[in-house]
Amino acid sequence: MRRTLPVLALTLVSLALSAADVQQAPAVPWPNGERLVYVLRWKGLVVGHQIIEAVRSGRGWHYAGRVKSGGLAQLAGFDLVSDSYTRRDLFTRRFQRDLTVPGEGRRLLSAVVGEETSVKFVWVTGKTYTFRRPQSDVLDDLSVLYYVRVYPQPRELWLINHPDLIQAPLQPLGVQTLRTPLGRFESEGYLFEGEGARIEVWYSRNRERWPLRIVFGQQWGGLSAELVRVERAR
Repeated sequence: MRRTLPVLALTLVSLALSAADVQQAPAVPWPNGERLVYVLRWKGLVVGHQIIEAVRSGRGWHYAGRVKSGGLAQLAGFDLVSDSYTRRDLFTRRFQRDLTVPGEGRRLLSAVVGEETSVKFVWVTGKTYTFRRPQSDVLDDLSVLYYVRVYPQPRELWLINHPDLIQAPLQPLGVQTLRTPLGRFESEGYLFEGEGARIEVWYSRNRERWPLRIVFGQQWGGLSAELVRVERAR
């Protein structure tokens, strides 16, 4: 009996810690396997469709962004592939972006986040740049879309970018009605802007909080996406 009590106590402590760990994971408005399909425009020209999927990965999520091959995107030479892996608190732990812009070339960005953030960037010339920063609660082009679906309150955010991390406040843009291929939605907008980066997103004001419209400015050269379908990944 004396041996059983310490074992029982350790078991209860372990269960309590596990329960606390689970409670730290926020409830999210999207299902496992959600697939968002967007019409993608570059400088106002429709270049194809972008597909963003959210799939459970360990205690966090894997967000995968792809431009559907073929069509004007292929003819123009535009391509974008992104992968983001998050922790249970929705902050980024690993990110990679492969972007090809017509007339400019291909640029690669990758980041690994632990106790600090390590970023590697390969410019169109092939030259490689690296840096490390002490911040560990950081977001990327994909994870920021989902993070704000859960935490829309104004706050300071850190975004992975080159030549450095970007720190800027999340700014509310108010409420408006959007006409979309999915119907009319009351939507609320948010803006993250600083140091050469600009991301504007309009979310539906329903339970799902879909990102209905996304506008990437400045370093993207005028890239926008409008949600046209919501599916489940097969």
